[in-house]
Amino acid sequence: MSEAKAIVLELVLEFVLELELKYYNYYIMKNNFLALFLICASFLFAQEDTNKPTKFQVGVHYVGNLRNDNIISDGFNGVVGISANYAVYQNDIISVFGGLNIDYLQSRDFFLQNDILIWNPNVSIEVDVFKGKLKPFFGLGYAFFSSNFKYENASFDPSDPAFMTVETKLSFNGLTINPGLKYHISDLLFVEGSYKYFPVNSGDIEGTANTHFINLGVGFKF
Repeated sequence: MSEAKAIVLELVLEFVLELELKYYNYYIMKNNFLALFLICASFLFAQEDTNKPTKFQVGVHYVGNLRNDNIISDGFNGVVGISANYAVYQNDIISVFGGLNIDYLQSRDFFLQNDILIWNPNVSIEVDVFKGKLKPFFGLGYAFFSSNFKYENASFDPSDPAFMTVETKLSFNGLTINPGLKYHISDLLFVEGSYKYFPVNSGDIEGTANTHFINLGVGFKF
């Protein structure tokens, strides 16, 4: 065999071996990915047949702030919220939870210039009325938040007739009513949608700002 043919044959053999190695690596990677997917799916749904009660629920949700012609409804965009609940009582039909929701709203700079965090400790009851994965719930709570407010105040000093920027802290609070639905995908995972009514009051501003939130989220149980 000539030297040229030997070189060509060697290159062909290297190319074939490289293809086989790539195919083998791809095959291994595909199988590993499939195995990982099956393990995750098994972990996610394996608890479905255990029917073991879970005490803790944590979730994250989108906050929709409906416009309603007041400084809270029109002054902020809803962004995101988190929730944590603990079951203080459970039986085959009813679960009673104590929990905390924290919602983050972004200022539209209409009246209150700063973003806010709404803290909402609450109690809720979840009832298995449909004898399945879909369960309605109803919550009652107390929510509160504060925000710094800046305004221009005229100076009455004749030697310095100017406007001064004054900043004060405003506090807001009110009761919350929160009906909704949870769909329990497994003993680990659930999705939920709810409505929250929050009549906002303040000792610093007269009147009540009736706010309405629509929440859509996902959560985990353990």
